[in-house]
Amino acid sequence: PGRTPPTPPTERAIYCCCCPFTAMLFWGATIPPKKKIEVEVASNETLSISNATLVVPGKLKKDAADIQHLLQCSSDGKSYVVCALRPKVNESVPLAVVLTAGTTFTFKGSSSYAISLVGHRVVDDNETNAGTDDDDEGNDEDVDEDEDEDVDDGKESNEGSGESEGDEEDGEDEEDKEDDEDEDDDDDDDEEEEEEEEKVNKNSKKRKVSPTSNSSEEQTAKVPKKKKIVKLRDGLKYRDLLEGKGRKAKKGDKLSVRYRGLLKSGITFDSNMPKGRPFRFQLGAGEVVKGWDLGLVGMAAGGRREVVIPPKLGYGQRGAGDKIPPNATLLFDIELLKIN
Repeated sequence: PGRTPPTPPTERAIYCCCCPFTAMLFWGATIPPKKKIEVEVASNETLSISNATLVVPGKLKKDAADIQHLLQCSSDGKSYVVCALRPKVNESVPLAVVLTAGTTFTFKGSSSYAISLVGHRVVDDNETNAGTDDDDEGNDEDVDEDEDEDVDDGKESNEGSGESEGDEEDGEDEEDKEDDEDEDDDDDDDEEEEEEEEKVNKNSKKRKVSPTSNSSEEQTAKVPKKKKIVKLRDGLKYRDLLEGKGRKAKKGDKLSVRYRGLLKSGITFDSNMPKGRPFRFQLGAGEVVKGWDLGLVGMAAGGRREVVIPPKLGYGQRGAGDKIPPNATLLFDIELLKIN
C-alpha cells in the first residue's frame, strides 16, 4: 500500500529479515531487435542489472558467430557500450551495472536479435511504513491486557482440576512401569542376537582356507607364453598377439583393420588406433605394400598380429615422404576387425 507499482510486469518482492523495510524486487526486461527501451529508477529505488543474454533462434547463418551484437546504454546525451554478445560464443554475459535512484537510462540492443536483461531493484520502504508504527504500539497494549486476563482464567481452572490431575499421574506411573519392562525385554533380545553373531563369526574364521603349495603352480600357469614367430619369404615375419575367431582371411577378401606403423627407432609414422576410422582394402590386390598382402593371410576377425616387413616388401629404396626413410624396416601392429 502506498508504493508505486514497478514498471516491468515480471517482478516479485522479497524482504530482508535483518532490514524489514528494504525490499528486493526481481527485475527483467527484453530489448526487441532494432528498438530501444527506457528504464526509469524511482527516487526510493536502486536498480542492479546482473546479466544480459542474446536471444538466438534455432537456425543461424554460417558466419553468425563472427558478428558482434552490442548492448548500449545512454543517459544525459552520453552513450556507453555495456557488453558485446556473439552467437555460439558468448550468448550470455554477467554484468554489474547499478543505476542510482531518480535516474533514467535508455538501452539499445542488436538489429538482428533480442537481448534479455535480468537484475533486481532495491526498494527502501522506511517512509511508507513509518506512519503505521503508532497503530502497532496501541495494538500491542491491547494484546498485553488480553494475555493478563487469560493468565487469571488459567489459575482458576487449574485449582478446580486438582483431583483429576492426581488420577492422571497415577495412570502415567503405571504406563512408565510397563515401558520399563518392555525395554528390559528388548535388551535381552539384543544380547541374544550379539551372542549368535559372535558364533557365526567364529565359524566363518574356521572355514578360511589356508594357502596350499599349489599356489606357485597356479601363478606359473597364469604367465602368458610367448607366441611363436612365423618366418615367411624375403625376411617377412609375424607373431600373433591375439588369435581371432571364425574363418581365416585369404586372397581376395576385403578386410577392415586398425593398425599402428613404427620404425625400428620406435617412432610411429602412421596410426588409426585406438578409435580411428577403420582402414579397408582387398587382400592380395596390390592396394597396400606387399608385406601386408602376404603377412595378413590366415588372420581371423578379432585377431591381432605383429608384422615385421623388410624394405624389399615395404617402400624399398625410395621410402615414403618425410616419415619413412629409404630402406626402412617397418613394424606393424594390426587388428583385424572384419572380413567381407
